[in-house]
Amino acid sequence: MKKFAILWCILLVSAGLYAQKTSVSSADYPWQLLEQGKIAYEKREFGTALLLFGKARELRKTQVAAQYDYLFSAVKPYQVRAAGDLIADVYRVLEKRQDYEACAILDKIFLTHPPAYFDKSISALLDWFKRSGVYPECDYLIGKVYELEGELSQSRRFYKTAWESREFLYIPDMRFEIIYSLAQISGLLKQYDDQEKYLLLILTEDSVYGTTNVESATLRSMIHTVKNEQTIEKFFSLYRHHNDIALRAYIELTDIYMRAEEYDRAFRTALLGSDIAVTYLSDTLKRVDFTYTYSTFSDLLLRVGTNKDILHWTETKKIWDVFLQLADLLYRQGYVVQASDLYYKLAEYCPSYTYAKEASYKFSQTF
Repeated sequence: MKKFAILWCILLVSAGLYAQKTSVSSADYPWQLLEQGKIAYEKREFGTALLLFGKARELRKTQVAAQYDYLFSAVKPYQVRAAGDLIADVYRVLEKRQDYEACAILDKIFLTHPPAYFDKSISALLDWFKRSGVYPECDYLIGKVYELEGELSQSRRFYKTAWESREFLYIPDMRFEIIYSLAQISGLLKQYDDQEKYLLLILTEDSVYGTTNVESATLRSMIHTVKNEQTIEKFFSLYRHHNDIALRAYIELTDIYMRAEEYDRAFRTALLGSDIAVTYLSDTLKRVDFTYTYSTFSDLLLRVGTNKDILHWTETKKIWDVFLQLADLLYRQGYVVQASDLYYKLAEYCPSYTYAKEASYKFSQTF
């Protein structure tokens, strides 16, 4: 562990010297170094990967700092300031002054962040640009290297840095990978409150969930349907929830709440997790066979069992867990008929022998 920390310090110094010796107009680009680092990472050449990620971070920091200084100086002259704060007005003055380098810097920013992102304010743009010399993708991958090396605290530190800089991710949805990694590391470090906190952050973007204390109107309707029907068929036929990214959070939170005996919370997360799973499986079958339409949960399970690709996905994502969790929670809350119905369908039609066997045993215990 100590040896690995020393290696990282050496790599940081090397990356800093590299950035100092590299001009801003160099043919090297941070993303190229990042891609080279990914290749090294995949080859398990972790020392090389760390060096490349470190170089990419430092080069991005150096380039953005130089471009920011130039742009800040470009808008300081009285003629430019007199144009006001609107980006379009400032841009026109810069063009008239033939400051093409400043315009090029702005054009590059506008490729991913149009003027509306900054409320058309040049001062807001400058504030954002000054903070943009970070590279959360690199921080995340450095965290992955540390995690593989068993340096969990260091890994968590870099994941947190990446999360704090998520505003500057090239692919915004990568924030979910970061937050799942933070949750996983927190669990490994036995910091279970943090693990729950990070998983709940994913659900803050799911309007159907509501909050930990108040369900959304849709979720209340779902709960009412499940508890007032003799089978789960109406629930799976009536509701669809397209949120594949949050499925893992729902499954893991259900497990956390069940272990903590917080069964009401567990029921909500299991219910939404099950609905997402059914929605995904149904949509995937539809892509494979455009004539497919959902009819029953049993039919869905049978069809999944005939498709190896979908079946593999269900195994890797622990899809069958969430259905068993839902049945267990129904049983615990006294909804024995509904629980029995779900146990029976899983026992008879689930394509996973292990889960079918477990469901069969639990079905036998309901009588």
